[in-house]
Amino acid sequence: MDDLRIVPTELRAYRDKTEIQLSPRDVKVLRLLSERRGKVIGRNTLADEVWGVDYFPESRALDQHISQLRKRIEKDPTQPRIIRTVHGAGYRFE
Repeated sequence: MDDLRIVPTELRAYRDKTEIQLSPRDVKVLRLLSERRGKVIGRNTLADEVWGVDYFPESRALDQHISQLRKRIEKDPTQPRIIRTVHGAGYRFE
């Protein structure tokens, strides 16, 4: 995890020396999770703060977005070490 560096103003992250392009929504997700590192952020909180009031809680958009983000930032997205799922509660940034 220590080798992931997020640069929100550039919409980029770097893992080791590899550049990862981020969307504005990726940055919002990562910023929210990293600001509350180690704490569980509920799905509704993430949805409200990242997607806004038009988000439908039963939608899988959040889960799909997290999955795609993991593919870009995790060394092994099948065994995530940065964005962890807390079943029945939300996500946690480690």
